[in-house]
Amino acid sequence: MTTATATATQTPRSAKMTLDDYLALPEREGTWELVDGVLEKMAEPSFEHQRFLFLLCQWIDFCLAGVAPRIGVMLPGASVAVSQSRVAVPDLVYVRTERQQLWQGRILNNAPDLVVEIISQDRAKDLIRNWQWYAAAGIPEYWILDPVNDTLTILEPAGGQYLERATLGRNDILTTPTIPGLSVPLLELFDDPVRLMLRAA
Repeated sequence: MTTATATATQTPRSAKMTLDDYLALPEREGTWELVDGVLEKMAEPSFEHQRFLFLLCQWIDFCLAGVAPRIGVMLPGASVAVSQSRVAVPDLVYVRTERQQLWQGRILNNAPDLVVEIISQDRAKDLIRNWQWYAAAGIPEYWILDPVNDTLTILEPAGGQYLERATLGRNDILTTPTIPGLSVPLLELFDDPVRLMLRAA
C-alpha cells in the first residue's frame, strides 16, 4: 500500500492505493481517478464535450432553481468513491438535497442519485467500464450522452446490472422522475450553434 506522500505524477502498476491513500494525496493538476488501486490521470476533454456539459448543466440548474426549497445539488466533475479501490469522476453528478451528507470534502462517499457521462474518444470507458462500476455501486440512474450518434441513453439498475430505460434522439424530450420538472428538448443540445461550430472547426 502506498503512503500519503505518494506523488500524483504516476503510480506504478505494482503500487496499489486505497481510498484513504487517494484522499490523503495533496492537491494536483488535472483530473485523476483511482482504477483498481492505481492512480490514473484523465485525458483533457474536447471543446465539444465541454459545450455539451455546459448546456446540460444550464438546463438542470434552471430546473432546480425554479423549485423552493431546492430539491437537489448538481456538480460537474465531482469525484465519486464507487469502492475502496475505485474513484470515478463522472462528467456530472446529481444528489437529492436530503442526501447532502454524502458530500465529504472533495469526494462523494456513496452512490449519487444520478451520474452523467459524455462519451469521449475512449468509448469503452463509458460504455463498458463505467457501466459496470456504476451498476456495482448501485447508482440508480446513469445517462450516456453520445455526441457521435446524437443520442442520450438512460440506464437503470436491475439485478445488479443496468437496463436501458430509453434511448433518446435529437427530436425527443429528456425527462426523469429523479429530477421532477426537468424537460430538456435534446434538439437544443445537438443543434446548438456553438456545438456545430466547434464540430466544423
